[in-house]
Amino acid sequence: MISLVESSTPGVTGFPRALVRLSSQAQGQLWGLRLARLYGFGVGLSYALLAFVGPPSLATSTKLWARCLATASWVAGVGALSLATDLSARDASQGLTSLARLRGYGEPPLERARVLAGALRLSAAVLVPGLMLSVASVLRFHTLEGALVALALAALTVPYAVLVGGVLSPLARACQRWLPGRGRLLLLGLGLGPWLVGAGVGAKVPSIPAAFAWVLEHLSRSFH
Repeated sequence: MISLVESSTPGVTGFPRALVRLSSQAQGQLWGLRLARLYGFGVGLSYALLAFVGPPSLATSTKLWARCLATASWVAGVGALSLATDLSARDASQGLTSLARLRGYGEPPLERARVLAGALRLSAAVLVPGLMLSVASVLRFHTLEGALVALALAALTVPYAVLVGGVLSPLARACQRWLPGRGRLLLLGLGLGPWLVGAGVGAKVPSIPAAFAWVLEHLSRSFH
């Protein structure tokens, strides 16, 4: 249940950050986002251990970083499935919608808050494992060059994580609007359909997973 303590928070100008906090609390109970947070930590721990016990190679660390973020991106995709559901009805049943109306906010700003809160949570599912791996790499290297590369990878993790969350959250919410009650199926179709076709025919077909993989490939190449 959403805490009513938030209702005493002063209003803010511009984007209603209080609504984002409320939406984030509500979304924290969604199974997909819970799994994304748990699995994201597990992915980060696994790759951090590989980086820490493996040879201190710049090329190896860069490849591990790209694979870690690629895996975390799939984890974020699982979390996005929970966002492609009827969150409006859920928020209404938990009192968030009524609380937002008491503060002078209607459904449009509340929906924007849902999108932003979801994007932040999905970004965190990618950011946390990437930073865990980068920290392990910094501790593993005993040279200034290696430490700088690890820190650069940590810095690149931030915009990539923002990209993943900024794409998947709005898309998930749009799928729910386009196909109410079947938003998750539509998200799966849009996200995995072209990718599966490309994998089946052995050709490059534009898809969301392929786009993320392309970004990671070009980011990792800059260290070769």
